[in-house]
Amino acid sequence: MFKKGEKRATRYTELTDAEPQKEGILLLEGHGKDRLTLRMFCAVESAAKVHPDLPVSVLMTSKVIKDTPLLQNLTKAYPNLRLLHLNAPRLFHQSPLQDWYTHRKWAESSWPLSHFNDALRWLLLWTYGGIYLDMDVVVLRPLSRLPNCAGRESDRWVAAGVLRFEPGHWVIGACLEEMAGNFDGSVWGASGPELITKVLKERCALELPSGRIRGCPDVTVMPPKSFYPLPWWEWSRYVSEDMTLTRMLLGDPDVLVLHVWNLHLGPVPINLNETSAQPYAVAAFTRCPNTVAHAGGVM
Repeated sequence: MFKKGEKRATRYTELTDAEPQKEGILLLEGHGKDRLTLRMFCAVESAAKVHPDLPVSVLMTSKVIKDTPLLQNLTKAYPNLRLLHLNAPRLFHQSPLQDWYTHRKWAESSWPLSHFNDALRWLLLWTYGGIYLDMDVVVLRPLSRLPNCAGRESDRWVAAGVLRFEPGHWVIGACLEEMAGNFDGSVWGASGPELITKVLKERCALELPSGRIRGCPDVTVMPPKSFYPLPWWEWSRYVSEDMTLTRMLLGDPDVLVLHVWNLHLGPVPINLNETSAQPYAVAAFTRCPNTVAHAGGVM
């Protein structure tokens, strides 16, 4: 027992270098952090809860993760969930981005961590395939039957926050080749939304704003409501007390994922109480209930 005023030592769990299973769900913490936030845990739990028959792999560039009751609870509740150390040298080895990695091209970027994570995202999909999810999502409905696809976030851009592709798919290979040959570290989205939009326009005759693809029968661009039902400039609506909006988002069978734009949402609190009408909060109660139980009322 700990005496009054005595602090408990922080404990960490060492992560294995094991590779994720192919054609599963991939989530990435590529900033070298040794812990996940509650919102990240909500993303992870929602993916595991909605897909009990798919392996869910959380890849971390940190070799350890902070051991918490919530982490222990989730790994026991979801046997399909694994947290792994991402072996970056192994991932880049003999890939189209090997020279990019060897010469540390991301270090020349104005957003080095963001662009390094972009590289990891494309390589993970190219190597293992499956469903890639950003860490600021809440998964509402199964994604396992999706075709090879990305989703539009607006009339101008196809986004990279939710992707589903077979291992080694040529579209992902084309993204890697484009990034290796024409890396632009001066533009935040150059290796994410702008990259996949450019590849799909040039290789698949993508038409915007419709999202119609004329040249690649094995690739689909999903409409914005599938993964990005609220655009980034409307991020605050995810934390508005608006039950009409909440019912619309959670009740529409075509809304598969809420991408909640935590880059913009930042420190705005998610009020986890039973009377909350915030879309983010109501989705969390049903899709990441263990995370909500550990959050203490605010996420």
